[in-house]
Amino acid sequence: MNALDPIEPTARDNPDAQASPESRADAPTPRPPGDPADEETSGEQHGPAAGRSLITAGLMTGAKFLIPAAIIAYLLIYRVKPEDWAEIRDQPKNFLLLAAALAVALGAMSLSFARWCLLVRAQGIHLTMLEAFRLGAICFLLSFVSAGSVGGDLFKAIFLARRRPGKRVEAVASVLVDRGVGLYGLLLLVAAALLTINPSGDADLTNIKIVTAALIATGTAVLMVLILGGRGVDSLVRWASNWPIVGPVIARVGPPLRMFHHHRLAFGASVVMSLGVQSMLAISVYLIARGLYASPPSFTEHFVIVPIGMLASALPLTPAGLGVFEAALEWLYTIVPATPTEAKGTLVALVFELVKVIMAAIGTVFYWTANAEVRQSLEAEPDAGI
Repeated sequence: MNALDPIEPTARDNPDAQASPESRADAPTPRPPGDPADEETSGEQHGPAAGRSLITAGLMTGAKFLIPAAIIAYLLIYRVKPEDWAEIRDQPKNFLLLAAALAVALGAMSLSFARWCLLVRAQGIHLTMLEAFRLGAICFLLSFVSAGSVGGDLFKAIFLARRRPGKRVEAVASVLVDRGVGLYGLLLLVAAALLTINPSGDADLTNIKIVTAALIATGTAVLMVLILGGRGVDSLVRWASNWPIVGPVIARVGPPLRMFHHHRLAFGASVVMSLGVQSMLAISVYLIARGLYASPPSFTEHFVIVPIGMLASALPLTPAGLGVFEAALEWLYTIVPATPTEAKGTLVALVFELVKVIMAAIGTVFYWTANAEVRQSLEAEPDAGI
């Protein structure tokens, strides 16, 4: 046979050639396109399923808009009491400073989302900055219905784990490290501010200094072991993985946490970004205080007051730490300032909470405009493996 001659089909190449005449006789006869029988069969198989899909999609779309709106309405109507609205209304206000406080707080939130994106990428998980902002924004809103101000981290870990099923442990590790880095930066900021303010001689302030020093020492030791430790730490993790009960947990969580050992520059950048986030939040609260009162605590004193208040609100006592932050700020406004102030920490904290609600409302816009890929991670059914 010439190489250019066409190849004749064989029984091996043609399955019909292998079939017996009886089997070919039993095969269904192809129908011409547009046959009514095909339309009836298709309608029976896909009609109800398509209808259910449309109903489900409609319900999910409605929930996408109604749930965030319901949370914000709850915060504005039921969380803020009528007497609080009256106090805010009657208090003289500098709206320019209050607008500046909102802008600075938005910058802090954006920087925190960028920090999380950096830590996620260090775990080998692909995450775009836009996707990190969208997930972070909706989780910031959901933090208002979870215990403590860190409750949004739980939603963040779940959503990211759904987006990357093969990297679930790494996704959780990125969220844990992001929270730990944030708290560490907060403590460093408090320590630096305590060194610069004039001590008021209050025993509570002395206790704050002692606790801050102890927490910084503990955090530094943990970070040095996890991030700077060498092969000895890896051997220790492998040895601990064989322990009963906790061994399997260490075996799964240890390696992702040690991953930052290979990304020290990214981790160091995240610590610097944490200092920036906490500093901007302190500045935002200071601008609110200046926008409401003529002589609030000083700029430097707010770098002690606000981080400690944030730390208190992180405790899982109330949704988003609401009420805890107000009480902490009221107390700190009495013990931290070297010169007594007429400013009310409760009112300043309440206005700051309203600023956070506005930021949450802006975050819902990110969610409503999310593409199908991001919405899938937010609206997916719960997975038993998470």
